[in-house]
Amino acid sequence: MHSFLYIHTPIVTTSDCEGAGELFQVTTLISDEEKVEKELIKNPPPSEADIEAAKALVKEKGEAVAQLKSDKAGKAEITASVAELNKAKENLSRLEERSKLKLKLKPGIPQKDGKIDYSQDFFARQAFLIVSGQLQVETYACAVSSVYTNFPS
Repeated sequence: MHSFLYIHTPIVTTSDCEGAGELFQVTTLISDEEKVEKELIKNPPPSEADIEAAKALVKEKGEAVAQLKSDKAGKAEITASVAELNKAKENLSRLEERSKLKLKLKPGIPQKDGKIDYSQDFFARQAFLIVSGQLQVETYACAVSSVYTNFPS
C-alpha cells in the first residue's frame, strides 16, 4: 500500500558517523596477537646455543660416516650411521626454520611508523561498529523516497 523499502544498514563502518562520543572498534589484530604469544610460549624458538649444538652433532655424525667409510666398515653399519646423520641434518634444518620464524612471529599488535598497522587487519583499515543507521538510510531516502530500517539510531 505505502511501498516502503526496507534498508538493511551496515553494522561495520570505516567512518565516524557521529563525530561525538566513543567508537566501538572492530579488529582481528588482538586475537592474532594472542595466537602469536601462545605459540611462542608453547613452542619457543631455539636459541643460538641449540643451533650450534645441532651443527656440532651434524659435524660429528658426518665425521663418523667418513671414518666408517675409510675403515671400510660393513654396509649395514655405514647405512645406520648415514641414517643418524640424516636425522641430525633434519633436526638442524627444523631448528633453523623455527629460528627464522621467530623473526616473523613478534608478539604485540603490528605497528608501522609508531602507529597500529591496520593493513594486516581483516578490513585492512580501522573499522568500527556503526552507531547510526539513520545516516545510512538518509542517502536512500533522498534516492528512492520511502524507506525504513529497524537499525538503532
